[in-house]
Amino acid sequence: MSYLRQIMQRLHDRSSAEPAVDGGGPTRLEEHLALYAIRLQGCSDAMLDYEAAWLEQHIETLELCSHQPAMVAGAGGSQRVERLLQESHRFRQLLDQCRDARGLAQAGAVAAVVATEHAWELSDPALRQAWGFPDTAAAEPPTQPSA
Repeated sequence: MSYLRQIMQRLHDRSSAEPAVDGGGPTRLEEHLALYAIRLQGCSDAMLDYEAAWLEQHIETLELCSHQPAMVAGAGGSQRVERLLQESHRFRQLLDQCRDARGLAQAGAVAAVVATEHAWELSDPALRQAWGFPDTAAAEPPTQPSA
């Protein structure tokens, strides 16, 4: 149950961070999607496999949450959970597009996934090796030119 408690705490912590809309500018979600796309481009194929498993686990957790009244309340209500699910599906679309562009087939989980760490954050050396990550510490996004 501690795993679900961690997930619920993260959802609760994020519940106050609503997307900001400032009259035509990008929303916080659009900014996060853009940053996610950059991160995905910096990932190796093995890292994309991990990220796909991570995201699938994240979506499954949100779906589980949506059917548990106490978890829904802890996450900020049913509308919040539904919005998080919709947003997660948008992130999965980006990931699927990146995987398709590289010609990667859908792969199942080959090792454990850490719920609190994306592919570029995975710190456990044994898990990095099990997933086939490159020897480098972590994928860094390409630097963006300054405006």
